[in-house]
Amino acid sequence: MTKGKVLILEDDVVLADQIALVLKRFNYEVLITPNSDIFFEELRVFNPDVILLDVFLVGSKLNGIEVLKHLKTNMDLNYKVIVISGEVTATQVQEIRAMGAYHFIEKGSSFSTNQLLLHIDNAITLKRQEEEHIGLQIEYINLKKQFTRSFPFIGESNAIKKVREQIHKLADAGEDLFLMGETGTGKEVAANYYYISSNRFGKPFHTLNCSALTETLIESELFGHTRGSVSNAERSKTGFFEECSNGVLFLDEVTNLSLVSQSKILRAIENKEIQVVGGPMKKVDTRLIFASNANMQVLANPERFRRDLFYRIEGNIVELPPLRERGEDILLLMSFFLTSFTNKYNINDKLDLSTLSAHLLSYNWPGNIRELRNFCKFVMINEKTITNEVIIQHLNMKMNGKDVNRDLENSRYVNMSNLKASMTEYERDFLIHHLNANRWQVSKTARVIGIERTTLYKKIKQLDITLMPELKD
Repeated sequence: MTKGKVLILEDDVVLADQIALVLKRFNYEVLITPNSDIFFEELRVFNPDVILLDVFLVGSKLNGIEVLKHLKTNMDLNYKVIVISGEVTATQVQEIRAMGAYHFIEKGSSFSTNQLLLHIDNAITLKRQEEEHIGLQIEYINLKKQFTRSFPFIGESNAIKKVREQIHKLADAGEDLFLMGETGTGKEVAANYYYISSNRFGKPFHTLNCSALTETLIESELFGHTRGSVSNAERSKTGFFEECSNGVLFLDEVTNLSLVSQSKILRAIENKEIQVVGGPMKKVDTRLIFASNANMQVLANPERFRRDLFYRIEGNIVELPPLRERGEDILLLMSFFLTSFTNKYNINDKLDLSTLSAHLLSYNWPGNIRELRNFCKFVMINEKTITNEVIIQHLNMKMNGKDVNRDLENSRYVNMSNLKASMTEYERDFLIHHLNANRWQVSKTARVIGIERTTLYKKIKQLDITLMPELKD
């Protein structure tokens, strides 16, 4: 098996043949070219690992230094260059090294083929290490792209921008993370965003739903067990804490854990060690992401959540806003879901979703992003042609649980004299509804419905809406 490929650019044919003979004896593949005129074509075809380059090339258009300069300027220097020459100045040697040459060997009485073999071997080893490193970097980048595509953190609202910033800071600082939010607000997506943003990306990453397991099983899953230490344990098991050492462990619905399990997690955080069920203590270095749909009242209840654990993660809590508080993101999310489902269900309809904003915001989406996603999926599955009207129809059915056409026939908006009057009245009712829902706080209402505060004030004036005394801004 060949150890590598060496291209020799040397005008001294005798010396070149001697070097080639030695290299071939040690299983190197060798090609000799006597001048620079054909060198670059030979380089392209042969694709060597190492180039042996003479400086003074009699009968060549370019000397060795000019060849090296061309290699550095116009080509990827993904091979190692060893310059061999006799009569060069110290300045020229410095220039040769500055241009990226791996090594310089002086011709003459001190020249040794053993020395040359050693430098070639080391050069090829370094080249292979660099290629492996580049390969790992490419793999890392591709893996990151895959994660980002699988768990896109969609949203341009101020609320979600703040969340991304908080998560990124905690990940960058190497801190644990506690995600709070209603069901369906995207805690899994946020957890993956943390993982991608941390220096532990590419290391083990596991998710465990704490509400899906019994107390006995949860400790076995978290900390592992030895053979025979738990029921039906025919072999030892490595727990997630140990598996994710140097990586990240995502504990979803952590408030469902017992206080005993919580104390063991706290020990793992503070002492970086775990107690294997029926086994020894083990050192671990596991970064943790907690998540819960419980509110702060639950976390503040010592009967549900340990005080010491709460104080440990209190500064690392990030609250994910419900969808109703990030109205400007609804269209972005719907567009993403409809596009993804279009490919899956082979429905190719182009929609102008911008006109749907008012309709989408008229519903509070209690199931948040998960509900919006399932809504889009339902529409795509059940309709051959997807239009704005079809989406509105399904949304109305969802909101009312009634026959849409009958509702429209009886609607006061439909029975008005003209379209303008109907739209004006609908807009007025829409704003009153959201103002009331937000205790007549104009700034908060503007954020929820996705418009500027000044714009909302203009609308209030135009539509002759009387602000309630509860107004606080």
